[in-house]
Amino acid sequence: MMESIGRRITAAPELADLIGHYYEIQTPSGFDPQVYHLSPSLEMMLAFNFGPPIRFSFGNQLDRSIQKIFILGPLRHMLTYELRANADLLIINFTHNGFYRLLAQSMQNLNLEEWSESKLLAQTQQLEELWQNLASFPDTHQRIEYLNSYLISRLAPDEAEAVPLLTHAAAFHSPVVSPVKIIAAETNRTERTVQLRFKKYVGYSPKELLRFLRFKEVLHTLTNRSEASVNWFELIEQYGYHDQSHLIKDFQYYTGVSPRQFLKLSDAFCSSRD
Repeated sequence: MMESIGRRITAAPELADLIGHYYEIQTPSGFDPQVYHLSPSLEMMLAFNFGPPIRFSFGNQLDRSIQKIFILGPLRHMLTYELRANADLLIINFTHNGFYRLLAQSMQNLNLEEWSESKLLAQTQQLEELWQNLASFPDTHQRIEYLNSYLISRLAPDEAEAVPLLTHAAAFHSPVVSPVKIIAAETNRTERTVQLRFKKYVGYSPKELLRFLRFKEVLHTLTNRSEASVNWFELIEQYGYHDQSHLIKDFQYYTGVSPRQFLKLSDAFCSSRD
């Protein structure tokens, strides 16, 4: 098993509905380079790097790098990244419309997997200033205290259009109901309007979320399983896939590898949410 080098840190109670958690990654000076894989999650993550550049990709080529700041998300595909000695990362994991409330930028047309860091910083100097302030603190505890205060004071209030979505947030995680129909009926809006607002505030559609939630359950079922212990046909039937090719298609989309290849990544694979 690979060495554990990260830890979750709970955000201030006032941020509980907007920040899932902070995540700190630090490695010692003698740390041997290691490659890790992070599960797709549809989360918005804002990463601050205070150490050497972190090589990463949404495939297996490690063809990009995080110099200082990067937005990762909505995380649709498995993230592959390499950690070396003296790594020092602090990551904000946003929930619901938390990222939107920080930067007030519509999520609908963003493809953040194609963003460069220079393009990101050109969009907002707010993040550059935040990085500079965080980098001035000598330890994680002080950085977290500053982040809590900063976010509490800077996050904009919920927009009126977002309130119905947040009120029914739990329904979006249930595969047996149609939250779009429920919200449209209760707010006297069209289903199309509800779908567009969902994309604006969180960056993906309700249909995409339901597809991901099914795949997430598949990943949970496969955790710590060997290939010999998996009955693939039972898995296909249990989660409502049409056939084996349908399941393989989802694995290729979210992880870039086949189901059997995925099982071989277990030692270096982690999930971004419980």
